[in-house]
Amino acid sequence: MTTGPLALSAPVGSLAAPLRRPAALTALLVAAILVAGAVPGLVGHTLLLLLTLGGIAGASLATVHAASDSVRPAVWRWYAGTTIAALLGSATVQLVAGDAVPPTFGALPGMLLALVPLGLLIPRGTWAGVRAQLVSSLSLFVIACLLCLLTLFILVTGGGIDVGTMRGVTLYALGSTLALTTGASLLVVTSSAGPQRRTALLALAGQLANALASALGALLPVLSPDSQTPHPVTSVAGVLGAGFLLLAARSDRAPLPERGSDALRSPLSALLPHLTALAGGSLLLLTVVSTGTVDRVGLSLGVLGLVLLVVHQAVSWRDQQALTDRLQRSEAYFRTLVRSSVDPVVILDDRLRVTWSSSALTDLLGLDPGRTVGQELTATVHPDDAPGLVTALSATDRDETAEGRTRTARLRHTDGGWRLIQVRIRDLREDPDVGALVLHCRDVTREAVTPDDTDRPLVATTDPVTGLPNRAALVQRLAHLLRAPGTANSLVMVGLTGLPDGSAGDEAPPAVLVELAGRFSRVLRGDDWLVRSGPAEFAVVVTGSVADAETVANRLTATVDADHPVAGLRVSASAGVIPLDGDTDAGEALRRADVAMVSARAAGPGRVRRHSVALLIAQNRRDALRHDLAGALDRDELRLVYQPVVDLALHRTGSVEALLRWQHPTWGAVSPAEFVPLAEESSLVVTLGRWVLRTATATVAALPGSSLAVAVNVSARHVRSGELLTDVLDALAASGLPASRLTLELTESVLLDATHVTDELLALRRLGVRIAVDDFGTGWSSLAYLVGLPIDVLKMDRQFLAQIEVDPQRRALCRSVLHLGSSLGMDVVVEGVETTAELQLLRDMGHRFVQGFLLARPIEAADLTARLDGVLALPGGSPS
Repeated sequence: MTTGPLALSAPVGSLAAPLRRPAALTALLVAAILVAGAVPGLVGHTLLLLLTLGGIAGASLATVHAASDSVRPAVWRWYAGTTIAALLGSATVQLVAGDAVPPTFGALPGMLLALVPLGLLIPRGTWAGVRAQLVSSLSLFVIACLLCLLTLFILVTGGGIDVGTMRGVTLYALGSTLALTTGASLLVVTSSAGPQRRTALLALAGQLANALASALGALLPVLSPDSQTPHPVTSVAGVLGAGFLLLAARSDRAPLPERGSDALRSPLSALLPHLTALAGGSLLLLTVVSTGTVDRVGLSLGVLGLVLLVVHQAVSWRDQQALTDRLQRSEAYFRTLVRSSVDPVVILDDRLRVTWSSSALTDLLGLDPGRTVGQELTATVHPDDAPGLVTALSATDRDETAEGRTRTARLRHTDGGWRLIQVRIRDLREDPDVGALVLHCRDVTREAVTPDDTDRPLVATTDPVTGLPNRAALVQRLAHLLRAPGTANSLVMVGLTGLPDGSAGDEAPPAVLVELAGRFSRVLRGDDWLVRSGPAEFAVVVTGSVADAETVANRLTATVDADHPVAGLRVSASAGVIPLDGDTDAGEALRRADVAMVSARAAGPGRVRRHSVALLIAQNRRDALRHDLAGALDRDELRLVYQPVVDLALHRTGSVEALLRWQHPTWGAVSPAEFVPLAEESSLVVTLGRWVLRTATATVAALPGSSLAVAVNVSARHVRSGELLTDVLDALAASGLPASRLTLELTESVLLDATHVTDELLALRRLGVRIAVDDFGTGWSSLAYLVGLPIDVLKMDRQFLAQIEVDPQRRALCRSVLHLGSSLGMDVVVEGVETTAELQLLRDMGHRFVQGFLLARPIEAADLTARLDGVLALPGGSPS
């Protein structure tokens, strides 16, 4: 069997494997019983009985064993106990009372005990507020089932069930018990979701099979006294019931949700009692027509069912009325809160069109809230402020804190004047109850400072933290300079890296900002004008040429470096520089400065970049790629290739790493280094990660006769989204790939969020999925996470191999990483092996798993089968 770094010491807790063996054994036993029953004289009565009892008892004992690996072990031990109790009770009655009492009577206590594990399976919160409705619904279902049983019995036998006999009492008791347990099983199904729904369905299948076996066992002696005991169909149903319960126990591995779904919202739970009652009433009428008599017990059950139906409707109406009243009170309460607020609330769709606004908008801008619906927000925004506000609204990140973002812009009043409005943005587009952008608006015009240019509207131009002019003041100044060309001016945009999030959302701590403002002010010339232009940005308007501005930018970045901590923090700065020419406006000037600053930041701390056509083209390309990437998946432009990881000991491919590729219709192949960071800027990376998981697992699972493992890279955003575990479960279930053949590769930076990551990784580990640290040694310097987190594989970065042939320290470092992994029980994979000398050195050190262009470049999915056939001829020959 092929082995590899991603398949060694793997736990057995995959999704498909625990179900295959019990399903196969159950099917084999069922087939044996069917063959034995279908061929008269093939086996005796005793052997058929032993097959049946042995199958049910064996499955029950296996259920007890499987319970220890499930998340609800008590449930499955109870289930197994009820099955054994039913068998023992039936056998005891048959031994003690003989034919005087039906054996089914002795099984009834054990069958009733099945209500205990069913009650434990019902998720927490299911009964909250709807207990009476659930009880009335279940009662109606039980009575309707009894009526159906009685009428069917009358139609088949031509007579009713005599309640004065032990057999009649047994049949009624059996019908009530089966109706109760089946109704409870249906309640478990309707109140479960996700992986728990699959477990509930298997338990329901087991309950239905047991019900069929019990019903046949009680009715066949009455309907056909000469029939074989046990009848093969009864035996098959009993074995299937025990087998389905075993499958349910082995599938109960996924973590439990905090509460279940609302069982009463399911159409099944709402309609089933009524449909059963309708069926019972129809059958009762049919018996009257066919026999010409009315069975008194059937009539009593029918009347009781009608009473319960009325009670159920009354309880449902009461609960519905109470819910409606609470909803109306809640709506009135929040409507009053919104209306009483002096700050308007505006709701926008994805196209930034108004879908609702509060009445306070009239006081703010003189607008009728009803007439604003359907209008674009930008129609009332000042042209100079519109680009910045639209950018903030369009780029609002789904993962921002609940405080949202705050932006300031000028909006036109109906009197023709401008009002300075502070807008707090809440992105609730992923909230299913809202699905929109919510803006909380406040008029801050009265707080504005009167600028020198008196024909401009009042604008708040001071940053409250640093006392410097803010971005609104910068826009005014740029507009003035660009309207009056003649003097050479330039703009420096300084971007800061390393500022932590503060309590105000995306604002850095005030002490840090104040110190930075002081440092920058001390290195500026007298005519230079310093501005705080953004949460992590400062700007300087320089009087002079662009060369003068570059000198100023170098001074600014030099004041912020690793050797000069800011309020105890290690902060770095990069700067972009542009000339202020008269051929542009303020908005375009700021955009160009941002482009230059982003380029400088990408080049590294302390770098300064002058804006150029090349930078603009690069930024335009990034913007275009960002736009096109959103639809690349729908247009089938993305595909996966697979780079083998070679096992040097076996000379075989032990696993592959799934790598994403993008074939753009215009620019051709786009490097992952270019488009992956664009995806990571938004939640798109989660969507792509979900697709990669599904595609990679499906491709590897489809390889014939292979146990190849596959590794998938997971982004930090995907881990923090809380959806990774569900996505992995869905991918494994859809593909059938065992969890032990899937490895998730995380970078060291993801492991910084230890509290959240540990829980997520432990849940994945319990499934059998392996965890690898990608690019080990390039990120966080602490090794503490190697001990505290469930890590199986270390992937050593290519930089460890640089100059390894001539540098003894590099060789010692490679040996140390291998020893570290071995000591901690982790496999070590060396990435980026490109020369025969590197491969030979690694082999001499004892490294077993390697990956790189020397051994294999990434290959298409269609070529995987050919790659796996045979033993590889490795460069450098076999190890000596």
